Amino acid sequence: MAGRNVLRALVVTGVLLVIALMGAACGAAEEPTKAPTVVASPTPVPPTATPAPPQPKYGGIAIFSQRGDPPGWDPMVSAADLGEPTMMTNGAGGLTIACRKSQTQICPHLAESWESNSDFTQWTFKIRDGVLWQDGTPFTAEDAKWWLELAVKGVPPERAPARYAATLGDVKTVEVLSGNRMRVTLNRPMGAYPSVFSDPGNTHIAHPRHLMQPAIEKGNPKVAPNEVGWVGIGPYKVLKYEKAVIIQLRKFDRYWEKDAQGRQLPFVDGIDLVIQTDASAMVAAFRAGRLDRTSPYSGRYIAPEQKPILEREMGDKMYIVDYPGYGTTAGWNTRRAPLNDVRVRQAISMWLDRQSLIDYLSGGFGVPVAVWQPGSSLANPDVLQWPGWNTKTKAQDREKAKQILKDAGYPSGFKLSILTGERWVNRGEWLKGQLDGLLGEANVKIDVFDTATFLAKTCSGDFQIVNPLDSGVWARHSPELLAGGYSSTNKCSYIQHDDKKVDDLFARITASGNLDERAKLAREVERYLSIEAWLALNLTKDSGYFVAFRSYMKGWDFPQVIAPFNADYATIWMDK
Repeated sequence: MAGRNVLRALVVTGVLLVIALMGAACGAAEEPTKAPTVVASPTPVPPTATPAPPQPKYGGIAIFSQRGDPPGWDPMVSAADLGEPTMMTNGAGGLTIACRKSQTQICPHLAESWESNSDFTQWTFKIRDGVLWQDGTPFTAEDAKWWLELAVKGVPPERAPARYAATLGDVKTVEVLSGNRMRVTLNRPMGAYPSVFSDPGNTHIAHPRHLMQPAIEKGNPKVAPNEVGWVGIGPYKVLKYEKAVIIQLRKFDRYWEKDAQGRQLPFVDGIDLVIQTDASAMVAAFRAGRLDRTSPYSGRYIAPEQKPILEREMGDKMYIVDYPGYGTTAGWNTRRAPLNDVRVRQAISMWLDRQSLIDYLSGGFGVPVAVWQPGSSLANPDVLQWPGWNTKTKAQDREKAKQILKDAGYPSGFKLSILTGERWVNRGEWLKGQLDGLLGEANVKIDVFDTATFLAKTCSGDFQIVNPLDSGVWARHSPELLAGGYSSTNKCSYIQHDDKKVDDLFARITASGNLDERAKLAREVERYLSIEAWLALNLTKDSGYFVAFRSYMKGWDFPQVIAPFNADYATIWMDK
């Protein structure tokens, strides 16, 4: 019975994933029923009735701001502005999901239960019966197997593995068993393996086997969901997409999920995602009543200085949610000179003023960060005393950084190009402004590309250093989800390296079920990445990411860990 999913959740204690194994299934036998003792008591005073909470209403089209056009429609290939449309059409989770009301727990989703063998190298998932693709085709264990193999293997040579393949474990085999079950055998043990399928930014099952396999067999290995009519598995169907204008989504009446009271989801009839590339136009539209929600994600959050203005102007007609930040990191390709020299990486990391990025991006909301969530049991307690992180020793750190760079053979700096996405120019500018003082202003340049090209260059390793991003290594609460971001075999990682010690340390963490050992190893890998091998250029864990909602938007559980949690909006309803 090892690993049996009796409690049906992977619990994050603080930030550590713990599998609830046998739990109540092996409880003691029941005591014999005893006759009650009759005791006289006064007539109780009836309690004051508590007003019933408002009941959800069905109907209505919610109008949300969408930051931009998706760079592509295949979540195995693209991210960025594909996130929300994909979650709405395919769900906020995959086989598992971050529990809607307690997002530090992992709950069943398309898999209703799971169990493992004794050493956590074999996991068997019971796929939920009664789930339908949006064309009415049943979702089965065969579909789950096909999706997982496509993500892990791709279709060589034309279709590469999914950009998040490294997070899915070292998969040896995938089998379909009787009873609508899928068994995954791993080459290495993973004690919290089901959690990898809950990643809201990646592991949506958006690839219908019955439609995509025929397309692949006909010579289209890179077939994407839009090429087969966006047939998803989530609460909303794509009705219309007009580039640079709108993505219209409408309720899937045969969606499988119900809320805790047994009410059919979703509640609203649909969601219109209005594509708005200008933040000021978005705020104006919200003020004018043309939007029910402003856009989340970098570049579109309500600025800290705008928040009190909106609250004063609109009062109880709206409310503002402070979304959790991902944390930022600047990626680099350590396979290329001169960044293959640990001294060069050390000099850059020690030189950067992390607090200035917090002040620049989020008005001072946030703290410098290394690998893990600040204050968690995984994180080193002395991170803010490290060279490069300690704000009190910044002047001394910078003097030492110059000397280290000189000792490495670069007394006058070197040429450096900052790969910058079109939506993150301000971040590229911050990084250039920082590095000008270390490498020389004439040596540092920003190369700006559209999102698709930016992602392609990242996955091909065609870069030196990448502008600070709030993705890629965002899962600072979970070693299982985070490992792929630092893997030496992840071609799409912002941190390109060949250091197998990093892979080994993460493998040892994920193989362990001992919380103390996991914490010890997590701190070791954090120190190694940050101030020993100087491979990870982590910068900040910021906050102050404000999103405005109309007051009649109700029933949605706000993100608690990262922004995409619950972003399928299956439970939201309109009180109007």
